[in-house]
Amino acid sequence: MELSSKERILRIFRNEEVDRPALKLWGATPDEELLHPAYRPIHTLAMQTSDLFDMADSPFDILFDRQERRPFTEQVSDTAHPDWKEKRTTLHAPMGDLVMVERFSTVGEPGYVLEHFVKEAADLENILSMPWTPFPADLGAMHRKTARMGDRGIVVCGLDHAGYALHRLTGSETLALLSVDDRALVSESVRVFSSRIRTHARAMIDAGFRGVFGWVGPELWIPPLMAPRDFEEFVFPFDKTLCDDIHEAGGHVWVHCHGKVADFIGRYIDMGVDVLNPLEPPPNGDIHLSDTLSRFGRRIGLEGNIEIQDILQADPDTLRTRIEDCVREGARGGRFILCPSAGYMEYPFPTERYLSNLQLYLTHGLACCKAASHR
Repeated sequence: MELSSKERILRIFRNEEVDRPALKLWGATPDEELLHPAYRPIHTLAMQTSDLFDMADSPFDILFDRQERRPFTEQVSDTAHPDWKEKRTTLHAPMGDLVMVERFSTVGEPGYVLEHFVKEAADLENILSMPWTPFPADLGAMHRKTARMGDRGIVVCGLDHAGYALHRLTGSETLALLSVDDRALVSESVRVFSSRIRTHARAMIDAGFRGVFGWVGPELWIPPLMAPRDFEEFVFPFDKTLCDDIHEAGGHVWVHCHGKVADFIGRYIDMGVDVLNPLEPPPNGDIHLSDTLSRFGRRIGLEGNIEIQDILQADPDTLRTRIEDCVREGARGGRFILCPSAGYMEYPFPTERYLSNLQLYLTHGLACCKAASHR
């Protein structure tokens, strides 16, 4: 059999027979804007060769009441470097103002937070005191993108993540301290945020969405940032109820979790995750596909296992070998999607090697996936 990209991907989520592994270039979508003109040939090639994944969502904010004007003010200022600016956001919360300071690039480089809203427990209690009411479901973007996609792939409904939302407010250091000194408050915060996300997802289900839901965030709750018991207490029970809601409605779940996840895959299966991304190999991660498949077989879809650093820096022969090894091992499980560990267009000034390796990834990756046919 020869499947369309859409059917191939959905069968991987449903644990059904497929013709071959899927090929994904993370971030390649039909209507994306180019970060640099040099990416044009890569985008064109991805549209021709890869199995496409896009994302859409229904308007939602985990902090601010949908009925209120967002209670904050912003001030942007120059820095000593012309390519960087700073934004100071003041949140006018019920028990006093909270401040976040971000440094952002004017040329597309990743930014970072200099100062988070939450610096101590009282700040988090202040945020939890803000009013919030559910957002109505709006599937317009999902319908538009799905129609545009056709049989070339799927559109994932993106959801916020309770643990990620809390981390955005605190940063890693403050969150680690709160998890020791104010563990009950951390638990209550995750419970509140999880309830809001679950309410929102059920509204989308009630409005008729039955596809794939996806989220990013559990990676912030595994070592080295947090301990395994934190994942068990603050991620697993809340994410499982959401997965249960989605599965009961006939939907599926995609989750992104960087880092060393080998010891957590069984828990993701228990949670109800259908496809886990990006399954990084050593040294950044600890996933050897042969070992993972020996332990778990077809119980979960596997997406990834190619580090973006290899596409950025490796010589062509090394990258070619890694693609071949990855597809050969992943294909044995029957639920494999070849994918880099990050979006391809996150570098505003791509090198010739990177661009050449992206083309190699797509052309050789497709050849390897076709050679690994399950017929």
